Amino acid sequence: MKSPRLTILAIDLGTQSLRVSAFSAEGARNWSWSEAVYSETGGAAYIQQPSQWKQLLSIAFDEAAGNCIDPDVIVATGPLAGFTPVDRNGVSIGPAVMYLDGRASTDIGRVEEAIQQSSSAQQSSFRVTLADPLPQWLRLQREEPRIATATSKLLDATGWINHHLTGAATLNSYTALRLYSDDVLERLGVDRRMFGTTVAVGQQIGPLRSDLAEAHGFRPVPVISAPFDSKCAYLAGALSETGVGLDISGTVTSLGVFQANEIVDMQKRVYSIPHNSGWLVRGSTACAGSAIEWARQNLLRKDFSTWTKDAESIEPGAEGVTFLPYLAGERAPLWNPNARGALLGLTLDTSDAVIGRAVLESLAYALCDIIDVMRECGAIVGTLRLSGGLSRNDLLSQIKADVTGLPLDHLRDFELTSLGLVAIAVVALGVEKNLDAVCARLSVIDKRFDPCPTRHQAYKQHYARYRNYREALRPTFVPEERREIV
Repeated sequence: MKSPRLTILAIDLGTQSLRVSAFSAEGARNWSWSEAVYSETGGAAYIQQPSQWKQLLSIAFDEAAGNCIDPDVIVATGPLAGFTPVDRNGVSIGPAVMYLDGRASTDIGRVEEAIQQSSSAQQSSFRVTLADPLPQWLRLQREEPRIATATSKLLDATGWINHHLTGAATLNSYTALRLYSDDVLERLGVDRRMFGTTVAVGQQIGPLRSDLAEAHGFRPVPVISAPFDSKCAYLAGALSETGVGLDISGTVTSLGVFQANEIVDMQKRVYSIPHNSGWLVRGSTACAGSAIEWARQNLLRKDFSTWTKDAESIEPGAEGVTFLPYLAGERAPLWNPNARGALLGLTLDTSDAVIGRAVLESLAYALCDIIDVMRECGAIVGTLRLSGGLSRNDLLSQIKADVTGLPLDHLRDFELTSLGLVAIAVVALGVEKNLDAVCARLSVIDKRFDPCPTRHQAYKQHYARYRNYREALRPTFVPEERREIV
């Protein structure tokens, strides 16, 4: 069946930028706009301002209209977390707290305790994280009671965008899993309605607000529900065979591998979420592109392409230099916000090229660390697909293949999140019926990185050194006030 002529406006709010693109039903990108998003950091805080999101969306819509973009449907996604308090008038009354914000660390224990006391088995494989709604609400109540009292809804980034577009307060169905059960909510004294009405993927939230439509020359077209950004990318990755996974590497690295059955790690280093007809076993790092950017600005002071070219001349193992990329704590498999980065094995002969190589290798070691835990828990891990901004770097992709010993398939369009939005919209509008089939059509593999057996064998000892350093430093990964002077 030939697809009708549709224009899908896809909004992808990331940690570092807002991207708005116009696609056809076939997945052709006809127009695109992007602008940086500013983050404010200090101590454990990591926030963005919804007022900037609103301003950038207005600019993007004007740019779209100026380029004769007349959308038939709008679908939007944002990063995990980005929780924003909104008052009863729909006005944001506080900043958006992003997933790199560590201030809710002390509230995680309360949620875990409520889960343990609950009779519900729904959450058996989940680990409570800083990106979850409940710790974020408990932190707001604890640290900013005045704002909490005035809060009518606490919306995640995706929910905030959809609320701005339609006026409806919603929570995507995947983040809603992190509300666990009514029993857990009751034990914590939290009203489920605080986070908005749960909406399924592809559900119509409402029409575009008439004032926004008139201001930008759009029609009051339907706004369709989508999950958070990495989940959109996983949908677009067309993962349906056991052992096939997707490495999404941008600001962080997020890894998901399809399994027919749920994988339960009793230590909760990795976890499973429902995905199509099966499950995704998941694990994410706290830094990837953010570690590269930190090293570029503070150590190497050169553009990434020059840095990569220099690092390519260094043999695997970076001459014994090892980098621990825990610059924002670490998620899987450590799940320790107090983990800290380290550069180890330096000598007077260590060059910036060696350091650059060590930083790249550390991202592969962190990925391999997650894969090892998945396998330990019974998961099958075979082939990985590559997406995200870092997938454009061939050296890093080859290092990942050599470290893990896995073939890595590079996807032609690294912006899988936007393709996931397109697929969701196409199915929601009834143009096509099968989401898996649409995603498989849109996700095209254009090249493969096969592991080199010789380099893989050499990397085994270098990876072991990375883990040994990690374990040696683990006792120091505690809050400052609890560290003992030896």
